[in-house]
Amino acid sequence: MTSEVDKVTTAKDTQVEIVEETKPDGIISRLKSFVKSKNKLLTLLTIIGVSVGFIAGFVLNGLQLSDSALLWIGLPGELYMRILTATILPLIVSSVIVGAASVDPKANGRISAIALGYIILTNGFGSLFGLIFAVIIKPGSGQSVVDDSVQPDTQNLQTEDIFADLIRNLFPDNIVGSTFQKSQTKYKIKQLPSVENVSGILVNTTSDVFTKSVGTIQGTNILGLIILCALFGMAAGRNKQATEPFIKFFKATETVISLVLGWIIWYTPLGVASLIAHAIAKASSIVTSFTSLGMFLLTLTVAVIVYEFMFMPLMYFITVRKNPYRFHLTAVKAIMTAFVALSTAIAIPEMIKCVENKNKVDPKVSRFVLPLAAALNRDGSALFICVTSIYICEITGNIHSGNVIMVGILAFVGSLAIPAIPSASIVTLIIILSSLGVPPANIGLIMALEWFTDRLRSTINCYGCMMCTAITFRFTKDYIKSDDEEKDKLNPLMEGTHM
Repeated sequence: MTSEVDKVTTAKDTQVEIVEETKPDGIISRLKSFVKSKNKLLTLLTIIGVSVGFIAGFVLNGLQLSDSALLWIGLPGELYMRILTATILPLIVSSVIVGAASVDPKANGRISAIALGYIILTNGFGSLFGLIFAVIIKPGSGQSVVDDSVQPDTQNLQTEDIFADLIRNLFPDNIVGSTFQKSQTKYKIKQLPSVENVSGILVNTTSDVFTKSVGTIQGTNILGLIILCALFGMAAGRNKQATEPFIKFFKATETVISLVLGWIIWYTPLGVASLIAHAIAKASSIVTSFTSLGMFLLTLTVAVIVYEFMFMPLMYFITVRKNPYRFHLTAVKAIMTAFVALSTAIAIPEMIKCVENKNKVDPKVSRFVLPLAAALNRDGSALFICVTSIYICEITGNIHSGNVIMVGILAFVGSLAIPAIPSASIVTLIIILSSLGVPPANIGLIMALEWFTDRLRSTINCYGCMMCTAITFRFTKDYIKSDDEEKDKLNPLMEGTHM
């Protein structure tokens, strides 16, 4: 009996020792697995960078630093933005060419046409909603961060000039020049001699007359580049055997630049910390800055809620003629996957289950449309870009009707070319602001909110992909059934010929 008790006691002691020994190892192994997960590690480092930026900014704001000191504080963030800007343009060019070359209008022609029509239409609606809410609420009207050194001369531009410049920039005469300059109407003062009768005496005077001419300004002609690249891609897709080296080159370019951006993204924590610290340290009124940022976040959130829970269900009801909120409930799991993963592509398996199992969409439609929509559907991103662009235009003093119109057009076109990289909408936003000649003020504070704003637009993009699939199936299901019936009729005949 004694020996059995001793054995039991020894076994218990051994278990305790094992538990005590493995407990720290378990924590260490979990920590190692967390560190090995690159996305989680980057998120953790970015949160640390944001926290450091806020703390440093508040401390430095009270020290009343000189402009030279502020410049050095913001230099790492400025370098981060410059590197991103330098790499994103070739990525957009290669992505548009490869994407346009991969679309085959002959295969799945009707399905492709309806899906692409939906994507183009909703990206436009997303831009429109963003503009409407930003113009009505005016999130940046209470703050002013004017930088005269980078503002283009637009004070004499008329509405007709803006549209004329838009059409000119759609068809650039120099594709290389489009990467750093674009066309803009310019006004010059010309003094003309004239004779005036003053109290019966003829007096020689001069009068100022504005003369109009077409010139160029600094900034990326993103519209012209996307259109030219789309044309090149479609032309390459017409004869893939002959143009295979051309397509492979741009596929390789896309891969290389994506890898480079993957390396650059690890600089995000330092870049964001620098941008936030610089923005807060130089703020004349921290309360005004954060009130303005709160208004920006409120504007974006309200626009997203109205768009996702009112406009999109209305569009679904009009086209599919079914209960939109029931469809939304079936899509919750896929939407939550996109919300957590910050990626529409990762949610594709859940989206397939939603549309096929719960909403009875034909796999012929869902397996083709969902990947296409995940690559191109960016109505949430277009909405975000418009709200953010108008907010930055307001705080930099660049808000006028011309810029509002151009923001909507550039966000709409740019949303069709947003690459599948982390925070791609921020990068596209910087390109659009550069094209407008607007400094990216408060971009550091906006990036501090990226963990939330990225999730907002990911949910809309994901829901839009499933809606695109459901609406496409609604208008093609009869065509698919008739096509299947014809194949069923032909199968016995084909079997008979083989016999």
